[in-house]
Amino acid sequence: MRELEQSGWMSNRGRQNVASFLTKDMGIDWRLGAEWFESELIDYDVSSNWGNWTYSAGVGSDPRENRYFNIQKQSRDYDPQGEFCRLWLPELRNIPGPAVHAPWLLSTADLERFQVQLGIDYPIAFKSLFHRENQHTPGRKGRSHGKRSQGMRYPAKGKF
Repeated sequence: MRELEQSGWMSNRGRQNVASFLTKDMGIDWRLGAEWFESELIDYDVSSNWGNWTYSAGVGSDPRENRYFNIQKQSRDYDPQGEFCRLWLPELRNIPGPAVHAPWLLSTADLERFQVQLGIDYPIAFKSLFHRENQHTPGRKGRSHGKRSQGMRYPAKGKF
């Protein structure tokens, strides 16, 4: 989100990840995200933007309700050593390698060594709404997304 706010651009994969995170993990109305992206993107395209958001939210012409991008998996797959994370999250710059993808899993000693204070420098992890809603649904089809939260709190605008 910092990349979008500072440059007016974000990769399509990033856009889909954000849309999934905001709608599924945080329960935010997809239209708010689509409107915000519309106001920020320098390469804004009505069809691409609103299409991504309806796709991620599970509404529109492809209404699969449980479409979900696992943000941690996406981050590890597309940024295995965390260079992109450290570029846009300078408060995590001292965390080496792939550990940057989940700083809330580091020990207190490691957080201190890497000069990161969760809840101050970087948001504390939270339990995803998607996981809460889909964790123990009887007869639910599809893969399990596990019990552990994969999301983070979303900082207020200007706090990116």
